[in-house]
Amino acid sequence: MTTSQTPPADLTRLARGGAINLVGAMCAGLMGFALIVTVARTYAPAVAGAFFAAMSLFIILNAVAGLGTDAGLLRWLPRHLALGARVSARRTVPIALVPVVATAFVAALALALAAPWLAGLIDSGGAGQATGMLRIMAVFLPVAAAQDALLAATRGYDSMRPTVLVDKIFRQVSQVGAVLVAYALSGGPEVLALAWSAPYVPGLIAAAVAYRGLSRRAGTRRAAAPADGDAELGPRELAGEFWRFTAPRSVAQICQTALQRSDIVLIAALSSPKDAAIYTAASRFVVFGQLAAQAVQQVMQPAVSRLLAIGDRDGAQRVLAVSSTWTVVITWPLYLALAVGAHTFLTIFSPEYAAEGQAATVILAVTMLLAAAVGPADVVLIMAGRSGLSLANNSVSLAVNLALNVVLIPVLGVTGAALARAAALATRNLLPLVQIRRLLGMGPSGAGLFTSIAYATVCFGMLSIVAQVGLGRNVFALLTGLVLGTAGYLALLWAGRERLALTAFKALVTRRRGGAHPPVAVTTPPEQTGAAHG
Repeated sequence: MTTSQTPPADLTRLARGGAINLVGAMCAGLMGFALIVTVARTYAPAVAGAFFAAMSLFIILNAVAGLGTDAGLLRWLPRHLALGARVSARRTVPIALVPVVATAFVAALALALAAPWLAGLIDSGGAGQATGMLRIMAVFLPVAAAQDALLAATRGYDSMRPTVLVDKIFRQVSQVGAVLVAYALSGGPEVLALAWSAPYVPGLIAAAVAYRGLSRRAGTRRAAAPADGDAELGPRELAGEFWRFTAPRSVAQICQTALQRSDIVLIAALSSPKDAAIYTAASRFVVFGQLAAQAVQQVMQPAVSRLLAIGDRDGAQRVLAVSSTWTVVITWPLYLALAVGAHTFLTIFSPEYAAEGQAATVILAVTMLLAAAVGPADVVLIMAGRSGLSLANNSVSLAVNLALNVVLIPVLGVTGAALARAAALATRNLLPLVQIRRLLGMGPSGAGLFTSIAYATVCFGMLSIVAQVGLGRNVFALLTGLVLGTAGYLALLWAGRERLALTAFKALVTRRRGGAHPPVAVTTPPEQTGAAHG
């Protein structure tokens, strides 16, 4: 049946944004993978490991400087626009941007001053080279923070295109190209750091131009008068409500990024830069799935915020259930293939990487199966205004990760770091799942979710195992299983397209072909739309 409470345009918009963002995620994943392979194959393992650790420190500090404003902008901009408060929406962006840039300058100065000490931790044998890399990256930290904040603002204006074009395509491709040029010119570690950092500058310029265009177009549209109680607010009131929501999220964002990146730094400090390089390679494949999941989540954030703002909880539940199903459809094939063929995949880097990183890849891939099935529960928690709970969840997860890393890395090395991250990821995903069920009566479960899990398990789990048992653990067996699994999977997706809500994408095809057809109603089974009540 078709849900009458949520206009079909909601899922059509979700499909359109998700499709655009997925293209960007695929590009970012491929380029990120190409960057790791390029550095691992062209530089000595010690240099590569020190670079990956320095890059992780940069990303953690960028999250610190961001102050959680991406979540704040994605909550408040859609809300202001949905309620007709366009002036409030425009005023909100500098309220977020100015503190971000100021914090980034402070963080950059701290990184530059602490570089010798940090370099001694991550690479005691080549501290001078690591110091140079950290100081060069510090110069570009305010640029990266400003770019990310402005791109979050464009997403708040319901446009995924700037984020995809600027951050997921241009920057990623430019970084790989610049690193290749640096190696061709026989550049050392400092040149490598400069090549990776420099693309943030044109990225910031492009992000600023894109935001200015979106805000101007929004200002020229005829807007509905703000509803009672939602009149245009002054800068002080806007700043108060923005930072009351965003402040807890800023710490949560730091915890989340540290959870993703701190293990690389800890491996370099507690084991060796070489092991840090191996772990970076072993965990890189998992990033493909994370980027694909993020592609769906970035589109659903403003959708959930908008629906909750107008009191349509059933509509928000529908978006959550469909987003969870699509996340499984996209990511489970990758994670299952990684779990089955980890050794073969890692030989792309080197036989040494494959031998020492296989267990870590399997552990992380299996963990991400759980994370994908849980769905974007934390996103719903944040968009419902529960940023304090999100902070608590991420803090607990980070504590689990750090404690287990300190205990396990000296004993198990790369495998210990993978076990620590697996425990932390399980904590981070299960806590918000329980909370949104108890507080909001919402959840990701539905007929479509379990159907997509079954399809992926049969096609990419069982078929891949059978192929490797029959043909051996080699590239041919892996490719045979993947080809057969993909063919069967596509057939099953087509047969179950109604149950999986994939018919939302039909509107995109219709619009591109005819340009004048109305959005197609999406048929979603009652089990999926009514998960909150089941």
